[in-house]
Amino acid sequence: MIADKDYKLPLDRPRLFAAVVWALGSVLGLYAAATICAETLTPKTRPYSFDPTNQTPVRQGSALSNFASSLVPFRGDLLANVAFASAGPAVDLLSPKVSPATNPDRALKSAEHSLAAAPHASDVWLLLAALQETNSRSRLEALKMSFLTAPGDAALMPGRLLVLATSSSINDPDLQSLARGEIRLILTRRPDLKPSIIRAYRSGTPDAKAFLADVTKSLDIDFAGTLPRE
Repeated sequence: MIADKDYKLPLDRPRLFAAVVWALGSVLGLYAAATICAETLTPKTRPYSFDPTNQTPVRQGSALSNFASSLVPFRGDLLANVAFASAGPAVDLLSPKVSPATNPDRALKSAEHSLAAAPHASDVWLLLAALQETNSRSRLEALKMSFLTAPGDAALMPGRLLVLATSSSINDPDLQSLARGEIRLILTRRPDLKPSIIRAYRSGTPDAKAFLADVTKSLDIDFAGTLPRE
């Protein structure tokens, strides 16, 4: 048995503390460098308008920017930038499908990863809904989250109405209630956005047309008369 006076720590406490501090500092330094790199290389594409008549060209993402953003998986805002850039300079919600020369798979994955880190991002929820299959349950849930995380956001109203009108989501009672609230807001406080109701009506399914006509008639009978006739 080794006597107490002969026992020695393999590494004295000051040296152990210094080693731990150096290791933590190295990790933080590497993460800071990765963050700066990602912020520099990631396309700046937000805020983003989903109004197809008011699109601003954005710089497309590159393999380098995609790699840089993957180094900081907890930065939901940077991942969202990649998602928007990968979806192209415009999301053609009238089809609805992403425009040509895009990377929808990359956009979808980046949007999902971004929302895992920043689930409050209403515009990313709307992008996710636009990238989903037209009549899928995931599209409905993503659209619902966009309404719930930023109700009354004027920048997102045109896109939300279009996505709603061009899918079976219009039959969901909760979404009908949320959409009715935004239509009321447009008709009473944001008359400049009335054309977005007309675009949604023109592009919508028969059920969507019936819903939009019914809501507008109950709120503004004169404007309801301006909806396109079949």
